[in-house]
Amino acid sequence: MKILAIHADYVEYQAKKKAFKGAEEIESKDAVRVEECLVIFTAVEKSDEENKDGIIERYLSEIKKIAEQVNAVKIVLYPYAHLSSKLSNPSFGQSVMQEAQKILSSDKNFEVYRAPFGWYKSFNVSCKGHPLSELSREFGVDDSVAEGKDLTKEHKDEKFVFSKNAASEIQKVALTTGLVLAKAMSELYPESQVADVGFYHDQAFVDFSGVKLKQKNFRKISEKMKEIIASKEKVESKKAKDLTGVLQKEIAKDVGGSAAAYTLGNVGIIPLLKDAVCANTKVIGSFELVGLGSVYWKANSKNDQLVRVRLVAFPGDRGLEQYKARQVDAANRNHVKIGKEQGLFVISDLVGAGMPLIAPNGMIIKQAVIDYLWELHKNKGYSQVGIPHIAKTDLYKKSGHWEKFGEELFKAKGHHEDFVLKPMNCPHHTQIFDAFSYSYRDMPVRFFEPTVVYRDEKPGQLTGLSRVRAITQDDGHIFCRVDQIGQEVATMIEIILKFYQTLGMDANYWVSLSVRGDDMSKYLGSSQAWDIAEKALEKSANENKLPFKRIEGEAAFYGPKLDFMFQDALGREQQLATVQCDFNLPERFDLSYVNEKGEKERPVMIHRAISGSLERFMSVLIEHFAGKFPLWLSPVQIKILTVTDKHLSMAKEFSAKLVENDLRCEIDSRQETISKKVREAQLSYANYIITIGDKELESGCLAVRDRDTGKTEFGVVVDSFVSKVVKERDERSL
Repeated sequence: MKILAIHADYVEYQAKKKAFKGAEEIESKDAVRVEECLVIFTAVEKSDEENKDGIIERYLSEIKKIAEQVNAVKIVLYPYAHLSSKLSNPSFGQSVMQEAQKILSSDKNFEVYRAPFGWYKSFNVSCKGHPLSELSREFGVDDSVAEGKDLTKEHKDEKFVFSKNAASEIQKVALTTGLVLAKAMSELYPESQVADVGFYHDQAFVDFSGVKLKQKNFRKISEKMKEIIASKEKVESKKAKDLTGVLQKEIAKDVGGSAAAYTLGNVGIIPLLKDAVCANTKVIGSFELVGLGSVYWKANSKNDQLVRVRLVAFPGDRGLEQYKARQVDAANRNHVKIGKEQGLFVISDLVGAGMPLIAPNGMIIKQAVIDYLWELHKNKGYSQVGIPHIAKTDLYKKSGHWEKFGEELFKAKGHHEDFVLKPMNCPHHTQIFDAFSYSYRDMPVRFFEPTVVYRDEKPGQLTGLSRVRAITQDDGHIFCRVDQIGQEVATMIEIILKFYQTLGMDANYWVSLSVRGDDMSKYLGSSQAWDIAEKALEKSANENKLPFKRIEGEAAFYGPKLDFMFQDALGREQQLATVQCDFNLPERFDLSYVNEKGEKERPVMIHRAISGSLERFMSVLIEHFAGKFPLWLSPVQIKILTVTDKHLSMAKEFSAKLVENDLRCEIDSRQETISKKVREAQLSYANYIITIGDKELESGCLAVRDRDTGKTEFGVVVDSFVSKVVKERDERSL
């Protein structure tokens, strides 16, 4: 059970309509006002059904304790489903509230009121604002009260889940090498225990407990691994339940004892892929230990911290050579490096980690992306909206984000009310929809808004633009009828593919149809709503012939989604665009439109993002283009170089013509050699370099160097050049 106790000057509530058919009958829908009271907002949960009498006794005990603390006589029991995503059966919850009222009313020390169960209600409550005026409790019959818990995220073990996918040949080599690493560690560090094995992007990893490592240990470990590989020892396959290691036994318990395990001597691992390890170590042609980190066992910060060793492995030497070449290319494309060189963004210690400052050159790129996104949406029935950056805590408690994000929320305490820096935009957008009356003829209603959300990410996870605390979401929300889902998703798919085609990132993409896993406690909303949403998205994916895979357990907490996976220039897979179907928020906020029968009907809410986080997307763009942006994105499109001062007047005249055509240019009139100016202009990655010397001054024509071809064309007519560049910009050519 979860309760939120508010010591109030008054509470006023009024029943509006039944939330479900079995709701209790009431004598009147008149407003009820109770002054100088303790309001107990209550959510009866599924686990409470195990001991009804026990949970009622505990419920009353907590109410009496709080009432004594704040010296309250009037008690208002208020059923409030939004405190929990794991609600009991409605009839059970109703009976708990009714019996609690009856028992509490028999105590002459209290005057008891109860808001009707199973009804949508409007309410106003005036909190007194003293230190004990807002108290939250979460409890079962036997556990201790989570005083002041404030619905922050619980630390829970994440279960290991066995994948239905088979390992690729290169993955098998890498995991075989991981098994060799585990054996080497057992020989060099007998106190160590192997834990999890898996993949992070193109690197395999192996986790260990009971040992501390430094990068300098890699040489010794690698030498031992080479000895083991040279022995060409045979790998044995066993059942997971046969492994003796404590951590391996726990993995086996999660994935099932019959899952495959692989051993070298007395050391074994349980990969989470089918057919994951080769039969012999001789398949390993080359490998390298590439990184060291730390993780918590089962992703729970209350568990022991493990050492994570990352590696790459290949059947031959060429694979490792190619990998190292790609790493050099990746380092040269690093968005932090290029961002600094081109003055795109700034990280300030005074402002704080994870809150990048977008500099003028970077803002040109960001705004160009936003403008293009609006161009793709403006003729598709979307309207631009604007929302504040904070909201009362009530908004996110009602939406479920309060409980979902917990410790990641930035909280702001005002003089009179408490606020949250918004972690999501969708709850605000529901309120815009709810403020207007819509009929079926008005649907769909589509909102477009790139705006910032805030999440308190851990400092160690923050990197440049790719992982930040202030996140500009390319956000859009559609409210539609169920029979309009297909067409709306089709429109979004059209926009997504057009956007990534323009950027040259539409080759080899695929789509993840992300649906629920088995553990429904992770998700908000009913099973029936999830069934409808999942089927609607799968139908849309089939009708639009998307190359999709159904992935269980990857859904958002409020609904299933289509996640679009695109490859950048390095072949790295990036999850960028998403379309998410949501029946949950419309239910929580009691959204409705008037259908053909004149009755209120619940809309479907579709969340969509084309580029996702604009900061992360900028990091992808910077690395994809290695700083050599197509003309429409380039901060400096044209560099004009003068040979001497006498050429400056022509340069300024030409610059003015470019500016008239909304082209971005810079003049370099420094007293430097023209060769030095050209070299520096090339390093700035301007799309075109214009050199103006005596010949150009005499002819009135231009010498134009093309960045991408490296060729220089002489005698270019000014108007022809301007027309060419304007066309290239407007067509967003690559």
